[in-house]
Amino acid sequence: MPFDPTTFPIDDTQLPWGLSLAEVEARLPGRAWWEPYGGWPNLRGACHTVFGLAATACNVRAQARHKPVLQVSYELAPPPTHRGERAVPPATWMQSLTQLLGPPTEAKTYPNANHPGNVKYSARWEQWPLQVSLSVYGGVRLDEPGGPAAAGLFLDWQDMVAVAGPLVAAAQAQANALAAVAGQVSQLERFDTAQTYTPFYVPDSSSPGPQTPYTNDQRRQAERALYRDGLCDTPALLARQLTEQQALLWAVPGQESWAVSTRRDTVLVPVDAPPLLELVTLHPARGSGYISLYVGAIHLQDAYGSPTLGRMADALERATGAPVSRVEEYDC
Repeated sequence: MPFDPTTFPIDDTQLPWGLSLAEVEARLPGRAWWEPYGGWPNLRGACHTVFGLAATACNVRAQARHKPVLQVSYELAPPPTHRGERAVPPATWMQSLTQLLGPPTEAKTYPNANHPGNVKYSARWEQWPLQVSLSVYGGVRLDEPGGPAAAGLFLDWQDMVAVAGPLVAAAQAQANALAAVAGQVSQLERFDTAQTYTPFYVPDSSSPGPQTPYTNDQRRQAERALYRDGLCDTPALLARQLTEQQALLWAVPGQESWAVSTRRDTVLVPVDAPPLLELVTLHPARGSGYISLYVGAIHLQDAYGSPTLGRMADALERATGAPVSRVEEYDC
C-alpha cells in the first residue's frame, strides 16, 4: 500500500489528520487506553502493527482533547528471534521504511549510546505535510507496558494552517468583538517592563530560519490557536498605545471581564472564570533571577527586583476579585 500522508494508522484503522483527540477516541470504540503520559493530552494503548512493522504500542497526542492531533508515535517490537537487552540493528526497519518513504532526508548514528534510554540511530523523512522519524534505542526497553520495545516511529503533522481553521476563526471572532468595543474602554492601566514582548509564535528549530513563523502571520495565528487557549489579536486602537515593552490591563466594556494585552496578543480574564493567575519570583542563584506573571496564555517577564509585575498582580486581584498565586524559587 502506498504511503498516504493525509492519514495515520492505528492497527487496521486509517484516521485522517485534522481529527481532535476526542474524535479519535470516539472513532476507536472499545479500545482500552492506558494511563496517559504527562505533557500533552494523549491516548496511549496497545498497537500491533504500523506500515507492516511489528509494534507494541501507540501514543496519539494533541494540545488539548478538543484540538487536532499533531503527533502519533509507535513503539516498535524487536524481531521475534532477538534476545536480551542489546540494541537491534537499524536495518531491521530501515529497509521497509526506505521502500515506503524513499531515502531518508537525514540519518545519524550515535556509537556511544548503548543504553535503552538513549537513541543509537535516528532517521528522518520529510513527507509534507508529515515529518516521519525513526529512533532506534541503545538497547531494548524491556519494561514497556505493551511489551519490549526496540525503537520508536514518530509521525509529526507539519501543516498547522490546514488543521487550525476552526480554532483560528474562534480567535478572530474574539478579536473582532474586542475591537468593536475598544473605543469605549474607560478603565485601563499600563505597565512598563524590561522585557520586550514579541507576538506568540513557535520557533522552528528544524529550519535554517527558526523565526520564520514570526514573519509568517498566517502560520503564527494557526500555531497560536493550536498551542494557546484564549489568545487573540490586541485591538489596533489599544495596540497603538503600547510599546513592545508594555502590558495593559483593561476592563472590557459590556462584559464582566478584564483583559491583559501586549502590543500584539490579548487574553481575557472573565471575573466568573479567571484563567491561571500566578506570579513567580526566581531569586538569583546560578542565574541572575527574574520575575514572571502568568495570565492564562500570556507570560510576562521582568528583571529581578522590579516592582512592576507585583503591582500588576495586585491590580489584577483588585479588578477581578480572583487571587493571584505567588511562588518563590531560586534561578538554578
